[in-house]
Amino acid sequence: MKKIIIYDNAAVREYKKFSREVQKNFQAHIEILEAEGKLEFPEGKRVTKDLSEIRVARKGVYRGFYAYVKRDFVVILHFFRKKTQKTPLKNIRTAGKRLKKYA
Repeated sequence: MKKIIIYDNAAVREYKKFSREVQKNFQAHIEILEAEGKLEFPEGKRVTKDLSEIRVARKGVYRGFYAYVKRDFVVILHFFRKKTQKTPLKNIRTAGKRLKKYA
């Protein structure tokens, strides 16, 4: 089911810091999310009850958090470069705080 994508302003600023190659990979995954309404592993993965992640591996490991808001909306909340095996709790909390503006 097609979804409407909304970008948090802070997430846009984070996204713009990435290389063009990484941005293109994220954009391809976001287009799938918009058209199909979900991302399957390995492109996407549920992180918490409310948050899912977009997964990109290009000269490093990158993540973008998103959440479903209401029925037809997906809000892109946070982008970051992953530096450890486990997703840092700080990044999950950042996305969770931003989600509160939309819930």
